[in-house]
Parts: sequence; C-alpha cells; structure tokens
Amino acid sequence: MEPITEPVVFFLVVMTLILVMPLLSERVHLPGIVGVIIGGILIGPHGFNILPANDRMEFLSTIGLVYLMFSAGLEVDFNQFMRVKTRSLVFGLLTFFIPLAMGTLLGWLIHLPWLGSILLGSAFASHTLLAFPLLNKLGVTRNEAIAVTAGATILTDIGAFIILAIVLGADQGQLELSYFIKLFVLLVIFTLVILFVLPKLGKWFFQRFSGSMVEFQFVIVLLFVAAFGAKLIGVHEVVGAFLAGLAINATLPRHSPVTGHVLFMGESFFIPVFLLYSGMITDPFTLVGNPQAILLGFGILLVAYVSKLLASLITARIFKYSRAELWTVYGLSHAQAAVTIPTLIIGLQLNLFTNDIFNAAMVMILLTSVTSPLFVQKFAPGLRQKVDEMVDLPLFHRILVPIANPATQEYLLSLGGLLAKSGGGEVIALNVVLDRDNLDLNLHQQKELLGKVPDLIGDPETRYELVPRLADSYARGILQVSRERDSSLILMGWRGKKTFKQNILGTVLDEVIWGSDSPVMVGKLSHPLDGMERVLLLIPSGVVTPAALRRVLQANLTIARELNVPCEILAHKSYLEIIQAVIGKNHNNVSVLVKEMIGALRLDELFVNAERDLVVIPGFGSRKRFIANVGNLPERLADTFSGNLVILHFDR
Repeated sequence: MEPITEPVVFFLVVMTLILVMPLLSERVHLPGIVGVIIGGILIGPHGFNILPANDRMEFLSTIGLVYLMFSAGLEVDFNQFMRVKTRSLVFGLLTFFIPLAMGTLLGWLIHLPWLGSILLGSAFASHTLLAFPLLNKLGVTRNEAIAVTAGATILTDIGAFIILAIVLGADQGQLELSYFIKLFVLLVIFTLVILFVLPKLGKWFFQRFSGSMVEFQFVIVLLFVAAFGAKLIGVHEVVGAFLAGLAINATLPRHSPVTGHVLFMGESFFIPVFLLYSGMITDPFTLVGNPQAILLGFGILLVAYVSKLLASLITARIFKYSRAELWTVYGLSHAQAAVTIPTLIIGLQLNLFTNDIFNAAMVMILLTSVTSPLFVQKFAPGLRQKVDEMVDLPLFHRILVPIANPATQEYLLSLGGLLAKSGGGEVIALNVVLDRDNLDLNLHQQKELLGKVPDLIGDPETRYELVPRLADSYARGILQVSRERDSSLILMGWRGKKTFKQNILGTVLDEVIWGSDSPVMVGKLSHPLDGMERVLLLIPSGVVTPAALRRVLQANLTIARELNVPCEILAHKSYLEIIQAVIGKNHNNVSVLVKEMIGALRLDELFVNAERDLVVIPGFGSRKRFIANVGNLPERLADTFSGNLVILHFDR
C-alpha cells in the first residue's frame, strides 16, 4: 500500500500510536519505550508501510533526539553522585570501559573502520535506568548499591558523549593533532560556558521575569541555543542538549513546574516520535534467514549482556554487595536506550554502521528493555534498605495553605507545591468566608478564587485539595480545617506588618500560630522561587531548644534541596556543636555552610544578595517564649530586608 502523506491523517496515526502502544506494552509489564519502537517497526517501510520515513518524520525525530538528551541531563543528580562518588567512580569506570573494550573488539572482528568500532563500543558503554520507577514503588532507592548505579550513569553518559564528539571530529577527515587540540579546547570552553554562565543567566532571568509561559519559552530557547552552539564548534547537537540539561538542572528547583512543562512537551510528543522513527528505520526481519546477520546479532547481544554482567560482578566483589544487590545493579545497568539509540542513529547517518549492525543493535535495545525490569522486579525486593539516622519527618506531607488573594500568593502556593512533592504529599488550599452579610456573593467569589489555584500551582503532577470553609473568624476556620484534614504544616502568607501593637505578626497569624497543634510556616515572599540562590537560616541565641533544633535543620535542608540551592546557617555558638553533629548525618544531598553568629545580628549584612536569598527564622514554644527570644526580629527584617522571608514555628 502507498504510505500516508496527508498531514492530518499522518499526525493522527502518529498520535494514536504514541497513545496506544505504551498502554499495550505496559499491560504486559514492559516499558512503554518497547511498545513505541515496535509500533514504529509495524508502520514503517519494513512493516506495513503505513507511514513514510521521510523528511517530515526525520525533522520531528531530530527535535525529539534533542529533547531526549536534554532530559538525560536533567535527570543527573550530582548531589547523590557526590554522596557515593568513590564507589560510583569505580563502578562507572568498570561499566564504561569493559563494554567499550568488548564493543570495540566486536567492531574490529566484523571489519568496521576504527572510528566505527570505537563508536560501537561507546554504544554499549552507557546505560539507561529504565527500571528505576520500580525501585521507587518498592521504596528501596536509598540502598547504597542503587545510589552507586545511578551515580555511575552520569559517568557513562558523559563518557559516551565525549567519544561521540571525538568520532564526529575525526570523521570530518581532520585527524591532525592540532585539530583535536582545537576541538578539546573549544569543547572545554563551550562546556564551561554552558555549565557556569547559563545557570547565572537563568537565575538573573527568573529573578526579573515570572510566569509559566515566559519561563517555559526561556528554557526552550536556552536548550536550542546550546544545541546549535555545539554544532557550531563541530560536535553533535545532542552534546549541547545534554549540557543544557545539566545547566538547567543546576538552575531550577528539583520539582519546578517549568522543567515539568518542558519535559511534558518532549515526553508526550517529540521523544515518542523519535522512538517511533527509530523503529521505522529498523528492519529486524533482515536477521531472519541470514546466518551472517544472525551471528552479528548474537555477538551484539553477547557484548551487551556479558560486559555489563562482568562490571557488576567485579563491583559487587569489591564492595561486598549481597546477591540481591548484585543482580539488581545488573538489572538496572544493562538496559540500553537513552544514549545508545542516538549513537546508533548518528553512526548510521555517518555510514560508520551498516544496516545489519543498526538493526541488530535495535533488537538488542528491545531485549534489554524487557529483561532489565524483569531482573529488578525479581531481586530488588530483597535489598537491604539503608536506615538513615535522620528519618524524614512528615512535615511537608499535608500542607495547608490558606489563601485570600491568589494573585499575591502565587509564590506561597509554588513553595507549598515544591515542598509537598518532596515527600509525595499534597497541598490543601483553603479559603475561609466569614458568616456575615452578602454571604451568597462571598461564596460565589470563594468558588472563583479556589478555581484559580490549579493554574497558580502550575504543575499537573502536584496533588492538591480545594477546601471552602464558612466560619465565624478566619483563624478558627483555618484551625478547624487543619485538625479535620490532619495537616502536617500550615503555610501562610504575611505582608510584613502587624495590625495592632499587642500582636507580633498580625491578628490572624498570631491566633493560628499559638492555637495550632501543627507547625506553622509564615512567608513574606516577594520574589520568584526559581531565582533563589541560597537558603539562609538565622539561629540567634535561645530561639529554639536543642531538641527542636534537629527538626528545624531538617526542614531547612529539605527546603534547600527542593529549591536546588545551598543552605547557609548563621548560628549562635551554643548551637554549633549540635548543628555539626546533625549535619554530619545529613542525607539530604545539600551543600551546607555553617558560620558562627558573633554579637548582635547585623541586618545590613543580609542586603548584599537580598533578591537571591530565602531567609528563615525559627521559632519555638509559647507566645511568651517567642517574644523573649525572637523579639521584633521578624518585623525588623520585614521592614528592611527586600528578599524572601520565612518564619518556621514549632509548637513543641
């Protein structure tokens, strides 16, 4: 049959396959990627020839390839890597160089040119953590062997891209030493610009401009600037896209809606189109009835499975991992997809790989995508889960956010969403209407106000509940809902002023803080959270008891982790020993700097980076104790400090 070229029908077929094939694949407990690639094989010129693998598909798949590498960079967790860096380095080197050597040897045996042999080796060297979601469901992601495997992924991805850049340069016929020196220098400069200049540019932009659409467009522009810049210096666009992912990863909060929107666009369309196109140009049937092709396919499968097994066995022997840890690490690390598919496509485009090699390698990708989850599903339940000395407190599990004017409380809702996602929790958005005159009008306005909350949270993955409440006072309504919904934290906005002389923060805030059984966080937020560069925790003498200090520290480390910024602690000397003891057991993967607060707190010292700081003041205990130890510090800061300010009060 003639392939479909009519645009509307063409798009309909593509979207239908993107929708249906992952659902069918997951029904039989296989990753969605397997279904999409198989769908591409079925509709492509080597299948039923429904769609042509023409320039239109190639254009869309190129965008998908850029998106895929960008998402690979976004998923890199350098903080986790630094926690187990030595062991990750050992496993990373083993699981990179053993497959690289075996793959290169295979290329030599099948008489590939030396560039093709090296590129084939690099295709085996990386791995994709396709089965990682299974570990999340089993709750064993804190096992050391899992962290080591995830950290090794960073090394294998970066190593594969370095080899790709070298091969691309050499393929242009410029084999002189001067060319490689020039390429290396340009690549280093380009990498430094992307990793250090782009994050600063991003922080500058997000401090001055906010809004989901503008932020989304800015990230997209940065992504394709980086991809085009890589092409200009003589390497492939995917190198720039991967580096852009690393840069954005260092710029935005971990669960920022901005990256969620960017990834949603890629993961829902462009990346599946790339996988679909990869399937369309694959002809697995050439392996049937062709002894030489079958032998080639067997060799590729042997390298893929055996090389990763050897690396896992050696690592398990060195670090004395259990049998369950060994096979889980192997299950995680032998899946090939994210970096391997682009390497194969590029090798085919450069005529470094034959069609038989490409087809056999695509079959290998399909098989490893099937066996990887099977290994993990079988052995991961037997993992020893490391018990952290700092067990996560459920502080951010159910965050109650009373709202009165969403237009001025957007950042408050954003903070609530970020913190709720850190522990798989939810935001409870509350609006209280007083039982007074014009009740019908007020209830109608309440409904409209709560209806705006999902757009202001800006992240479809954030769980939330909208709660309308009728009460005789705002404070009573808030406290009633807090008890009914069993909230773990009340997060409230503050204008920075008290309403009466006898109040500390204001009438409603005072009533809630000292009437609540839950911790209360009060935020005066005037700058976008995406532009934050530091969490600054101020702990003057006597503000918290030693017993409460641990909870204060853990809360701030979580905030810093979710904002993806370092945490600086300025504390009275009486707290330093306890702080160091707690920080030493910190498993939140946060950069922490502790300084002694000498003498009275000088507020002018905080003004240097006001727009880039989130300043946190802890509180503890009764109203009388708060006044005695914190005094008017919040009011003074609100009057003179223009940055974001938070008061975190624990009742006990």
